[in-house]
Amino acid sequence: MNELKHRGSVGGFLVGAVYALVCGYIFTLGEKYSLAFVEFVSMAMLIATPVSVGVITVFFATKDQANNRRYRIYAPWLSIIGWSLISLLFALETLICVLMLLPICLPLSSLGGFIGGVVRRHYCDKTNQGVASCFALLPFLVIPLEMPIETPTIQKSVTNTVIINADKDVVWGTIPNIKNIKPEELTWNISHSIGLPKPLSARTPSLAVGGIRDLEWEKGVNFQEVISEIKVEELLAYDVLVDQESMKIAELDTHIVVGDKYFDVLSGFYSLDTVDGQTSLTLSTTYRMTTNLNWYGEWLADFVLDDFHSAVLTLIKHRVEGANS
Repeated sequence: MNELKHRGSVGGFLVGAVYALVCGYIFTLGEKYSLAFVEFVSMAMLIATPVSVGVITVFFATKDQANNRRYRIYAPWLSIIGWSLISLLFALETLICVLMLLPICLPLSSLGGFIGGVVRRHYCDKTNQGVASCFALLPFLVIPLEMPIETPTIQKSVTNTVIINADKDVVWGTIPNIKNIKPEELTWNISHSIGLPKPLSARTPSLAVGGIRDLEWEKGVNFQEVISEIKVEELLAYDVLVDQESMKIAELDTHIVVGDKYFDVLSGFYSLDTVDGQTSLTLSTTYRMTTNLNWYGEWLADFVLDDFHSAVLTLIKHRVEGANS
């Protein structure tokens, strides 16, 4: 009897974790083989699946657990985290991917736990496999509803500014070539701590419109910036050319590569202004996003770019002010 009770106590989130793992694998395969109707970056996978995980977790719990509010809220989290850990262990997902999914999957799984608790309490005295199966099919029922929706595209710019205690000509002279960047020169930020590569160097052989600025990051990531506009000591604007192969080799994300159908970095600029005898240096980046979850992806992209901009601007500030001290 105690053994059965123990099995019931963990059965809910174990079944939920296995279900999430199976769904993730199916949607990943669909993406791998270019099945337009089965995509990981979709409402079916990232909205319906965690809700179903929550429902299933509660349906396979004991009756006492299903009636417990905290269990309904937090046990589905164990299912999602269990799926994440297994995916990391077998290299099905990257750490960056998992950490970007958790903020949306955890609360949605709690929503599913709440729904599962209500349904089970009012319509099922104990586990009902038929009802659980219906919820298990929910992500796949969402697919035909999502397919006719035209995937929206957004373009957005993220802009950050730093004040540097130096003249504009000194700051301007530093921007084109930022070589041999050492790890200790970059301030700690969340983006780099979860695995996004750090910049190593930026080289501009020809500072002219049409000139190429070569950038190198960790993990073999390389890309180029084609200079589109120059105003000496005022503006350096560029279009971004991403090397998709280096992005894939870096294994930043299992499902999204910069420059693919979901996300791309398009252009950017540095601008300089004089403020109270100091230089105001601004860095801006424009990106394109095309998903049915732009409202969530936009938040992530803004956060990462804001974080990255701060690191780059602080690096330039320290180099310029250090050289002048």
